[in-house]
Amino acid sequence: MAVDTRATGSTVNGQSQRPAMPSTVEELRSWGKGDSSLPAIDVKNLKVYYDSEAGTVKAVDDVSFTLQQGERLALVGESGCGKTTLGMALMKLTKPPGYIDGGEILLDGRDLVPLNDEEMRLARLAEIALVTQSAMNALNPVMRIEDQIFDGLIDHGIKDSKGNLRNHVYDLLQRVGLRESVGRMYPHELSGGMKQRVAIATGTSMNPKVIVADEPTSALDVVVQRQVMMTLSRVQRDTGAAVILIGHDMGLVAQFADRIGVMYAGKLVDIGTVEQIIEDPKHPYTKLLINSVPDLEEKRERLTGIPGIPPPLVDLPSGCVFAPRCPSVEDPCRVLAPANTDVGDNRHVMCHLFDLYVTMAGSEVG
Repeated sequence: MAVDTRATGSTVNGQSQRPAMPSTVEELRSWGKGDSSLPAIDVKNLKVYYDSEAGTVKAVDDVSFTLQQGERLALVGESGCGKTTLGMALMKLTKPPGYIDGGEILLDGRDLVPLNDEEMRLARLAEIALVTQSAMNALNPVMRIEDQIFDGLIDHGIKDSKGNLRNHVYDLLQRVGLRESVGRMYPHELSGGMKQRVAIATGTSMNPKVIVADEPTSALDVVVQRQVMMTLSRVQRDTGAAVILIGHDMGLVAQFADRIGVMYAGKLVDIGTVEQIIEDPKHPYTKLLINSVPDLEEKRERLTGIPGIPPPLVDLPSGCVFAPRCPSVEDPCRVLAPANTDVGDNRHVMCHLFDLYVTMAGSEVG
């Protein structure tokens, strides 16, 4: 007879098992988070490809990173670099013709990649949750806010009285700075910032271990952007969840994140702490990104752009994918793909400038 070890959060076949799903609001509030000795999420050599008439599109190509519990990682880069595709893959929401071609997504030690649809459905919201960039599209326009949050809880096995469920929803709304009355309202009655806070409340309704926030401040004015990010920050501290924030605004994500990962052409080319990335950019692409951000303290006559355009993902250049645009390019860059090099202090850079196995005399960054 098989023994169910999930209630104790033990290990089976080398993989961590989360405690059994709660069935009441009271159990949900005291629900265990799993093995605290493991990273919140550990992504290893993840590949997400799309089949097209022109060939295979390598939208995410061999990406690896680890996120500790309670840590905040921001993913930045130009449009089309693979940030959102990576976020959707972590949720296993990649739709055909896209597919996960390889790699692991270890959530509390359990690989999400081989899970079937039902197992992954239960993992979403309860273990890993998504806050989308367009809350209006994510919310059902003909359902009250509280009923939409009820749906997610009930669908994951929370069987409690309507009163207890409603009190839990009110607590969630208050946690994101909204009044209880918002629960009885419809999405069209809310402002953009309020809808985004509802999305955060919904995403954290079951205390997930990891939150993927895909440009949660998109299309909001700067004042509301700050309010939404402060709300997400407060909720993250309260729940202890790890957060993966996808965004374009380097200044905004730098104020929120602990670490920043820079993506280019489907690859994670630079990852380090906020201070490392901002104060000491290593990869030439990272340096160009930093230089393209307007500086309010240093007045410039014109903004500095990044020359050229990203390569088509269906026809990537040989060697380093950034070589055609790189100001520090050398001959080896056009032939050899750079390794993911640890340059110290847990900083990783994918560039031949820091690859000890490639000699590039006289090469400098910028």
